[in-house]
Amino acid sequence: MPGAPRKTAPRKAQPKPAEPAVVAEEVDDDTFDLLSVLDTEDLPPVPVVLRGVRAEIRRSYTGEESVKFTEYLRKQQVEEVLKLLAGEEDGLALSAALSAFNIEQGVKLFNWLAKKSTLTSGEAMALLPAYARGMDGAQPSQDADDSTDETSETS
Repeated sequence: MPGAPRKTAPRKAQPKPAEPAVVAEEVDDDTFDLLSVLDTEDLPPVPVVLRGVRAEIRRSYTGEESVKFTEYLRKQQVEEVLKLLAGEEDGLALSAALSAFNIEQGVKLFNWLAKKSTLTSGEAMALLPAYARGMDGAQPSQDADDSTDETSETS
C-alpha cells in the first residue's frame, strides 16, 4: 500500500570475528619460531639529518618488530613507523620535520627511510593520484574531453 510505513525486522547484532589467541608458552628446543623468519640482518644504523634533525635509522629488527612495522603502515601511522625506525624521541622529531614538506616530497623521504631500515625493499607508501587528493592538478574525465570536442566542432 503506498504511503504505508514499512515494518522491518530488528537487526541482529553481528558477532565480532574471533581474534587469534596469543598463547605465551615455552617453546621446546626443537620447535622453530616462525616469526624469526622475519628477523632482519644485524646491520649498523644509518645516521641521517633532515633540516637539523639528526637521527639514526635502525637496520636490525626482530620478527615481532617487522610485523609491527607492517601493522603501522597498514593503519597509516607514520609517526609510529618513524618511532620504530629511529626511537621515540628522534622518530617524533623526524615526523615533525617531514610534516613541513608537500605530500610528494614527504612520501619520497618516508620511502627512503623505510628502505634504509631494511624492513621494505619497495615503496612503503604510495602517492595517491592527483584527483584523489583534490582539484589541484586533477585530470579531467574523458567525458569532459568528448563533450568539449563535440561542442567546438558544431559551433
